[in-house]
Amino acid sequence: MDAYSMRLAVIGFILVIALMIILVREIVAPPVIFIILPLIAAICAGFSPALMKTAINAGERTMINTAVLFVFSIAYFTLMDEAGLFDPIINALVGKIGHGLVPLFMVIVMVAIVAHLDGSGATTFLICATAFMPIVSRLGVRPEALMATVCGAASAMNMMPWAGPTLRASAMVATYVPGYEAGTQFNYMMPCWLFLIAMAFVNAFVISRIEAAHGAGKAVVLTEAQKEEKAKEKIKSSKGRYAFNAILTIILLVFLFKDIGLPQYYLFMIAFAIAIVVNVPNIKDQKKKIKELGVNAMQMCMTLMAVGVFVGILTTDAVIDPSSAEKAYLEGSSMVDYMATLITSSLPASITPHMHWFMALFSVPIMMMIGTDAFYYGLLPVILAIVTPFGVNPQAVAAALLLTATYGTFISPTVASVYVGLGICDISIGQHIKYALRLMWPLSIISLLFGTLIGVIQF
Repeated sequence: MDAYSMRLAVIGFILVIALMIILVREIVAPPVIFIILPLIAAICAGFSPALMKTAINAGERTMINTAVLFVFSIAYFTLMDEAGLFDPIINALVGKIGHGLVPLFMVIVMVAIVAHLDGSGATTFLICATAFMPIVSRLGVRPEALMATVCGAASAMNMMPWAGPTLRASAMVATYVPGYEAGTQFNYMMPCWLFLIAMAFVNAFVISRIEAAHGAGKAVVLTEAQKEEKAKEKIKSSKGRYAFNAILTIILLVFLFKDIGLPQYYLFMIAFAIAIVVNVPNIKDQKKKIKELGVNAMQMCMTLMAVGVFVGILTTDAVIDPSSAEKAYLEGSSMVDYMATLITSSLPASITPHMHWFMALFSVPIMMMIGTDAFYYGLLPVILAIVTPFGVNPQAVAAALLLTATYGTFISPTVASVYVGLGICDISIGQHIKYALRLMWPLSIISLLFGTLIGVIQF
C-alpha cells in the first residue's frame, strides 16, 4: 500500500470506530454523527468538493428506496394499528402464550424465519416488528430484545442461496471454480445452516431469560390517562371496514412475497393511499392524519439520509488515475477497500495459511464497520487469494466468512433495512448495537467452531 492508500485506510478506521463509540454512548443524535464525522474524514482525506458531491450522491442513492419504504410502510401499519386490525391477533396470542416469555420468543423466531424466506431484511423487520411490538410492550419486554431475536433468525436465513451474502460470496468463489453457483455453496454449508437455525431458537431462549431477569413477563397495567390516550389514537371502525383492512393487508403481503416486479415502497404507497381513503374519508381528517404520520417518520428518515452520507464517503473510489485524460477514479480504491487490505496485510505471516479462520473470529465487528459489499467484494477476494495457494478449499473460505459475518449484518449501522425495524420499535441504532452485539458475536464464534468441528470450515 502506498502512503495515500494507507492514509485513507487509517482515516476510515478512525471514522468507523469514532462513529461506533458515539452511537453506543448516545452522545449526540445519530443524524448529526452520520453527517459531521464523514465530513471531517473527507476533509482529512483531501477530498475535493467534486469528489464529495459524487460520494454523497452515490451514498444517498443507496438509501432513498429504503427511506421511501420506511415512510409509507410505517404510515400504513400505524394506520392499520389505529384502525384495530391487529387487536384480535394480539389478544389471541397473549391469551395463548399468557405471560410466558419463552413461547413468545419462540413464535417470534418462527415468524422471522418465514418472513425472511424472500431474503429481504426490510420485509422481515416490517412484519416482525409490526406484529410483535404491541405484544412485547404489553408484557414489559424491551424493544431491543425483539430486534435481537429477529436478528438471530434473519442471520440464519441470510444463508439461503438467493440471499445477498451467499450470492456475493459464490461469485467470488467462481473465480477459482468456474461455473460455481450459490446453490452449490448453500448445499456445502447445509449442516451449518441447520445449526444456525437451531442457534436462533437458543438465542431467543437466552433473550427471554435476560428479559425475565429485567422484570418482563407481567402485563403492563395502563393508567386511566394512558387508556384515554390510547383510545384517542384509535380510528372508529366497523366490521365491514375491518374486513376490508384485513383483505388489503393480506394482498399487500402476498405481493411483497411474490415480488410482482413493482418496488416494495410503491406497493406500500398504493396500499396506504387506499387505506387512508377508506378509513379516514374526510379530507380534513386525512390531512391531519398524514401530518401526524409524517412527524412520526421524520426522525428515522433523517437518520437514513444521513447514513447515506457516511456510506458514500466510505465506499466511493477516492484515488484518481493520473494516466487518464478524464482523471477517472480508480475502481476499488475507496476507504473501505483499503481498510480491507490493511486488515489482511497486518496479520502475522505465521497465520497466513489460516487467515480465513482468524478473520472469521472477528467477522462480526468487521462486517459492522465495512458493510456487506465491501466485506464480500473487497475482503473475501483478498483472503481467497492469500489462503488458496496453501491448499485451502475456496468453498471452505467462503463458508467461514458467510457463517460468521451473517451475525454482523443486521447490527451494522450501514445496513439500511435495519432502520426499518428500529423505526417501528422506536429505538436508536446505538441501543440496538449495545443490546445485540453481546449476543451476535458469541453466536458467530460458536458457529465457526461448529463448522470447523464437522469439517465444513478448514482451519
